[in-house]
Amino acid sequence: MSHTIVRKYVATTDGLDAAQSKPVGQRDKWFENQTLHNRYELLYFDLCQAMNTGDIGRVEVSFLPWIYILKATSKHKYSSQISRFLNNLQFNWPESLRYKLV
Repeated sequence: MSHTIVRKYVATTDGLDAAQSKPVGQRDKWFENQTLHNRYELLYFDLCQAMNTGDIGRVEVSFLPWIYILKATSKHKYSSQISRFLNNLQFNWPESLRYKLV
């Protein structure tokens, strides 16, 4: 049941492409926007849960979609700072500061 709810009410690339390819008179823009909102809200919830539980690996993985979202909304300073942080964490900072995925 949960998979059906997510497929219907959370925007996926395939579902959103299909909805946007319909003729203008048949599109439900409110529903399209709501499914996008649900997807972004779930991304935010996932990031918050990862930070609250201390799962740094999941936090790192959650940053990538946010970089794209922030760039798309012209928040270039935020996206570049997150990118810089991830780059430093993975390549520049000492080994003791890096998180190792096992």
